[in-house]
Amino acid sequence: MYTNLLNQIENAFYESQSDNSFRKEGKGYVGPMEIKDETDFYLVKKVIVGFEAKEISAYVRKSILKASVNNEKGEPVNVISLRIDPDYINVSKISSKLKNGILEIKIPKSENSKAVKISVE
Repeated sequence: MYTNLLNQIENAFYESQSDNSFRKEGKGYVGPMEIKDETDFYLVKKVIVGFEAKEISAYVRKSILKASVNNEKGEPVNVISLRIDPDYINVSKISSKLKNGILEIKIPKSENSKAVKISVE
């Protein structure tokens, strides 16, 4: 089950990030994304240069985590789109911050995704 969650995140990552180069979006640039699997959470890092935190929207809807910025026409453009499994993610505790052009989204794992040691007798 845990592996299934990670595969979903990795598949979404590779589907949405076939090109790790920078691209112009609105008044800034969007670049590569990295996903780290930590003990209690996943950490998504996405390069988003030239935007302030208030110009980035992030949300989860129907098991999809999205972050977007506005393009030259003022229309939202997705810069992150990841399928997550709410059975294994604590959706209400997802947090994000923008620091030095890097958007970090911390996705806490729920108790269902953590390994439980079972003694063998």
